Amino acid sequence: MKNMKITKECAILSIDPQIYSKETIFAAGYVFLHKSYILIDKEKSKFIVSLYSQGKGVNLKKLGMDFYNELLNYGHYFSQAKLNAQAVKSIMQRALFSAAPALAEESQDQEIKKLIQELEAEEKNEQKSNRKKRKK
Repeated sequence: MKNMKITKECAILSIDPQIYSKETIFAAGYVFLHKSYILIDKEKSKFIVSLYSQGKGVNLKKLGMDFYNELLNYGHYFSQAKLNAQAVKSIMQRALFSAAPALAEESQDQEIKKLIQELEAEEKNEQKSNRKKRKK
């Protein structure tokens, strides 16, 4: 495997940041804290993760492959969390507002004020541009 090198003391993994974010690498690394010592570095355009075993007789290739599995796991988790963020937000708002209806009214009032301010700002900008057009 060209993205993994096994030495006598560690497994060295090369990870493309266009596939896995730094946060995903950190999350996968966190899972391995009890199994290995971890060094995360950046070389050119890739992250380099070195996994040093904490015990004797550990299969370093398996350790590296398990790390890649955790990367896939957390990569999927973070992408799904991003996709579901709006749905989770809506559910939480409904739960909160059903428990305290006054909060819903206050939120609606704030949203209405914000929209009115935006409309007023647009109207002022439109008036300014119309004045500039008339002067020409």
